[in-house]
Amino acid sequence: MQQRESTTAFAPDLSITRGTVLRPVRQVEILAYFSGAFDIAEQQQPGHAARVAFLAQEVARRMGFGAEERRRLLPVGLLHDAGVAVRNEHGHLVAGAWVAERFGFDAAVGEAILATHERWDGRGRPHGLAGADIPVAGLLVSAAHWACEFADSAMSPLRARAQLQSSSLADLEPLAGREVAAALRSALHDDQTWLALWDDDLPRLVAQVGVDGRPSHRNLEQAARAMGEVVDAASREPGRSADASALARQIACTMGLPDAYCDAIAIAGHVMDLGLLGVPRHVTDKPSILTVDEMEMMRCHPGVSARLIERAPGLADVAEWVAAHHERPDGRGYPEMLSGEELAMPPRILAVADAYCALRAERPHRTAFDEDETMAMIEMGAGRQFDARVVESLPQALRMLHDDAPLGVA
Repeated sequence: MQQRESTTAFAPDLSITRGTVLRPVRQVEILAYFSGAFDIAEQQQPGHAARVAFLAQEVARRMGFGAEERRRLLPVGLLHDAGVAVRNEHGHLVAGAWVAERFGFDAAVGEAILATHERWDGRGRPHGLAGADIPVAGLLVSAAHWACEFADSAMSPLRARAQLQSSSLADLEPLAGREVAAALRSALHDDQTWLALWDDDLPRLVAQVGVDGRPSHRNLEQAARAMGEVVDAASREPGRSADASALARQIACTMGLPDAYCDAIAIAGHVMDLGLLGVPRHVTDKPSILTVDEMEMMRCHPGVSARLIERAPGLADVAEWVAAHHERPDGRGYPEMLSGEELAMPPRILAVADAYCALRAERPHRTAFDEDETMAMIEMGAGRQFDARVVESLPQALRMLHDDAPLGVA
């Protein structure tokens, strides 16, 4: 039998010295911070969706829309191209409406998302609607998307603004109609609005507009679960994120971690692979060995995932754990090659849960491993690739999960 390397002297103590408590959030607030994941799926820098949402509601304000109407516009802007991240035979707009449903928004939000690529002149898609037949929310987001996409592709925001300000009503009317076009031009000429679009913490500004209802932990849990489902849909592994989250939480509970930590680890399990949305599909779907460059793209995803969520309210610790969930106790992990006390217990737990679910799933280059094969490989890595105490807790955690509700793995 192969002897395991001992890491007991260097592993973090299970006693928790710093409290991690998830903060209750509002629905649009957490979506504003998570929306950067949809941007990287479009190969855009994080912030595009938040800019579209903020500008759309500014245009609406200039048209006399009330606070409630502008709040309802925000999820349409934040999710207008969310479907790009999802594989759907009916196109990314239908997929975007599905994402809105997963977040718990009503049917009106999905219907508006379906109209965000229509044009006033009838030359849009998917249905070629024209004029007043287009939901006004769709027109507002369409106009804001046009302006923000132009600005994001320009060499500098200042040059983009000058060019956008030179657009006439005649240029914009075919896109969104005279009323929306006039309000868009007004917003683009406003210094305060333009500066807000490039604010380093634009999601916070969006969230301030979207203040509605009471904050709750349920909003955070639903948003994290929805983001995990988006990643699963992109990778064609339905249920994978939920399984990893449930297993990570159960391992943490089995090891006696405080309830607040168990809840936070469950959130991390849902969102730890958000960064994969920015990896080209020809890489994630590749059925053969990755090249060095392709492997580097894959290895960047923990850090990208962490950056996408680190400013979200109450998720700073979760972001640190997500960034480290591919590190190893022996220091041979990535991206930082952490080891010993540098590597906290939560990412050690996430690493085992993630590995278990990955081994039990089909991959482009292999079939799924069965339960015995999976456990043998994980046990072989105990003390080196995986924390030995986490590995020892895994069988009991699996039994408790299966007694409650079986994981959806193969």
